[in-house]
Amino acid sequence: MTDSADPAKVSRSLGIDFLRAVCILYIVGYWHLIPYTTALPGYANWFTEGLKYVALSTFVFCSGYLLGRARIQLDPRGLWSFYQRRLLRIYPLYLIALVAFGLYGIASWGQVRDGALLTSMFTPPAMPTLWFITMIMVFYLVVPLLIRVADRPLPTVLIGLLLALALAAQHLWVRHIDIRIFMYLPVFVFGILYQRQPSWRALAERHRWALLALALLLLPSSRFGNEWTLTGGLTIVPLLLASATAAVLFADRLAARLHANSIAWLAYTSFGFYLVHRLVFKASIAFYFPAEGWHQVGYLIAIAVPLSLLIGYGMQRGYDRIIARRTAT
Repeated sequence: MTDSADPAKVSRSLGIDFLRAVCILYIVGYWHLIPYTTALPGYANWFTEGLKYVALSTFVFCSGYLLGRARIQLDPRGLWSFYQRRLLRIYPLYLIALVAFGLYGIASWGQVRDGALLTSMFTPPAMPTLWFITMIMVFYLVVPLLIRVADRPLPTVLIGLLLALALAAQHLWVRHIDIRIFMYLPVFVFGILYQRQPSWRALAERHRWALLALALLLLPSSRFGNEWTLTGGLTIVPLLLASATAAVLFADRLAARLHANSIAWLAYTSFGFYLVHRLVFKASIAFYFPAEGWHQVGYLIAIAVPLSLLIGYGMQRGYDRIIARRTAT
């Protein structure tokens, strides 16, 4: 979602783009869309909650996996280059969306402030939807260190464990955090390791069906785990790790059967789509909204979702052109 690239210049596997496209359509087209309607009062259950965790963990894993390809020097110049590129890619559009969320009343101005300062995950409640982008940008802070040691699994795992323990200590003894940063940190670290450890990828490939079966068996853990307590979040972590890994293992095979340009376009648009869809949903509902629940669903899917995609694409495309001109000069 946050690692956008021009569809004409896609350098990663089609499978990764396929996962980003599928996951964003589930999150936006079901998890975020249905609550605006009266069609499915029980839309949130252990199965759909489990799929939400699968989708979000897959996004996090893919982000770590793509970043794991980078070579970063741990000196001022190398760090500045990395953070400048990452923040320039994400932060300006994110900040525009933050302000729009405040103006639309989707988030409080306190949440907008915390989001702009990237402290939302440490001063809950974090804003709806955009908390995910904030979390990913917080993960970027430790990426250079993780990448530097990622060729050695044990130090990388130990650093990830120490970070998780620090988050737990912060939550228990200093000030409550948003538990989701604690839940998704292991997935992000594992995504980097999975990129940098060919032997791990080979092992996972040999046992891909077992990993898929494990992910399916863990799906009901969403019935017992939750995002609000440390023990509840820890209960979900095995599902996050197994499902994201299994998704990556099968993605290329599934994507090969589909239209490559459409997948690349959806993946490219995913970041802008995610930023604007709630704003477009609210505007569409204010303009017109049917009375019957399934008509509401049809209206949002037929009008609001395509409009969100087009606006998201236009925003991303326009911003990329600005960045390209800035880089050229």
